[in-house]
Amino acid sequence: MSLLWQNELFSKWTLAFDSARQKFLAIRRQEGIEEVKRKGIIIDREVSRRTYLKFCEGEPRISVKHRLIDGKIEAYEMPLDPHGLAQAKLTAIMYNWSDQLRVIGEIEVIVDTRSVCHPDICIRPRNRRQPQPSAAVNSSGKPYPTLVVEIGDTESLNSLHELATKYFSQRTTIQIYLAIKLFPSGALLALLYLRNNPNQTMPAIAKSFGTASLAHLSRIYLLDTVHVTAITGVGFGGVPCDVANIPEYQISIPTILLFNDVPGGVPGGVPNNFIIDLWRLHDAILND
Repeated sequence: MSLLWQNELFSKWTLAFDSARQKFLAIRRQEGIEEVKRKGIIIDREVSRRTYLKFCEGEPRISVKHRLIDGKIEAYEMPLDPHGLAQAKLTAIMYNWSDQLRVIGEIEVIVDTRSVCHPDICIRPRNRRQPQPSAAVNSSGKPYPTLVVEIGDTESLNSLHELATKYFSQRTTIQIYLAIKLFPSGALLALLYLRNNPNQTMPAIAKSFGTASLAHLSRIYLLDTVHVTAITGVGFGGVPCDVANIPEYQISIPTILLFNDVPGGVPGGVPNNFIIDLWRLHDAILND
């Protein structure tokens, strides 16, 4: 690819991202099928991983979140205030877990030969074994994070769920995937996926923790398509998520998975689990 052609291609993509932003802003959101299965906006097709990463390395000013999935560049999220509040609060919670964990913002995460994701938050333990360059998370040569977080506001529940297959691909060594879905009604949903689950693409935990219950279509999708065996929390027999430290709104993150492939395993003095109190997220997102 000549430099001139590359620059023209990248300029075309940048204009398409600007158009995607306007389309996201124009969405009239309501809790229905769109919030369950809204698709990302395709920017281009048959794009090589190398070309996409070269575009990302140029650090263009793109106002929507994007990823490469099976050779297609898609814009999938308009990161407005609710998304930013959730991202900031979760980052703060995780930052206080241990000084042996690196809490990292958005980076390129190669998940297979034709796909690159940009999780909202990553955690990588210090001293995780160094991979061969061909098995690194990206061009940095660093190992993969052990935990990734995706926050979906304009992104659909279906899109968030399907990322589990990518994050737990044979290429990666990611152990934990946490998805947080924000609905326009005030409903909030946390889905925790674990690589060591017999069924890696079925959430080990599904908790509703907003001010409203999940809509009927969201419930049906979780039960019939995702095959969640148990949803707990608001609208599922749970008490309101209105104060800190309610037991049913605590998510336990196994430290043995966070410190996967670290010589010596979990450091001394580190508990068996770190806790995410979902009320803290609820409060940050809905009581701004």
